[in-house]
Order: sequence, then C-alpha cells, then structure tokens
Amino acid sequence: MIIKHELTKDQESFIKKHKISDDLLIDAQGEEMTADFIQKMSDTDKVIAYNTGPCSEDDNHNFKTIAGFCPQCDTGKIAFALRENKPGYLYLAGSRKGELIKVGSTSDSKDRIKNLNITKSKCAGFDDWELLYEARTIALGKAERIIQQKLSEYKAAYQHEKIGKLQNGSELYRCSYTKAKDAVAALESESEMEFTQINERKYLLTEYNFKNLKATVSRAFVEA
Repeated sequence: MIIKHELTKDQESFIKKHKISDDLLIDAQGEEMTADFIQKMSDTDKVIAYNTGPCSEDDNHNFKTIAGFCPQCDTGKIAFALRENKPGYLYLAGSRKGELIKVGSTSDSKDRIKNLNITKSKCAGFDDWELLYEARTIALGKAERIIQQKLSEYKAAYQHEKIGKLQNGSELYRCSYTKAKDAVAALESESEMEFTQINERKYLLTEYNFKNLKATVSRAFVEA
C-alpha cells in the first residue's frame, strides 16, 4: 500500500504537520473502530487509522487513534498513539483517600508520582498517591491501553478545578490493587508480553485492596 496515493491533500498536510510516519498508518476504508479492526491495527503495529467513519464532533475529521480518539479534535492524542510500541514503564498507583487505582505509563515513575500529588496538578483532587507497582516493557502504549481496556468496567470519571478550568482525571479505576495486577498478569499470559525491572511495594498492598465497583462516579473538586 502506497499511502501517499490514498491520502487527500488535507490528510497529507495533517500527517506532515504532526510528523506521523507512513508505516504507522492504516487505511480504514470507512470502517468503524470495532474491536476486530483495533486488533488488526495492533497486530500490524499501526497506531493511527485514516478514512475512518466521521468524528462525532466534526464530519470533516476522518482519523482515529488506536484508542479510538480523534487526533484532529485533540492533537495531544497523537503523542499517546505514537507511544504504542515504544519502551518505558507501566505503573499502578493508589490513593487511599479516593479509594482509586491509577494505571499509567512514564519514563520516570518517581517524578510522575510526585507530579500526581503536587497542589497545582493533584490527580482527581487527591494528594496521597503512592507507587504500588512498576515494570519496564518494550511496548508501553500497547500495555497501558490493553490493561485499561481490561479494567474498563471499573473506570471512574473525576473532575477537579485547576487554574479556573475543569480538568478530567484519567486512567482511574474504582477497583482493588489485586484486580489491577491481575489485568497485568492476564496481559502477560495472553500476549506473551514481557515485563522486566519489576518493582512491587508489597508492604503497602493490603491497604489498597479497595472494593471493585462497576458504577462510574463523577465528583468535582475546587482547588484554592
């Protein structure tokens, strides 16, 4: 497939502007982002589809990331998609105040946890986040995406006010640490994805086995 022959001028301009490599693209040919199509993207190491069904916000948008987001509406999603097959650290963090587990990824877990707790950007309005587990993988974005998908029925939506604007807390789950760790183990077993340099803070874990709640909860916090 010669991608440049299948792209419109607007599509070519978007790809060039955001420095998206041709070999990371797949032609959806109008197909929706079904589970089968996403699996096809994953199997072929593609992270952005073009010629997809129209975006719900703009009929002229026809790109989707492998996670199902429109990168034309939110160009920040491009960076996340491009991390799909790059190395880094997957981590699980917990907040006892919020009874929440966070599934995230980073190149430096110590700085990431610190940033979750600082007043100006505390995640979901809580400042007691602790690193519970981290491991290195060669396919960081893929590992994070699949584990979050496995935990999707426990996903919690949180908002807090920051610098006068409401921000959405992401990657948050109302489940126990054990449930989240089981999702990591399942990914290892099903895909033979290897995790190395594992750091698990076992002495903390009993404090983070929260109830597994499927209902999505929304709350708002206002920072002083």
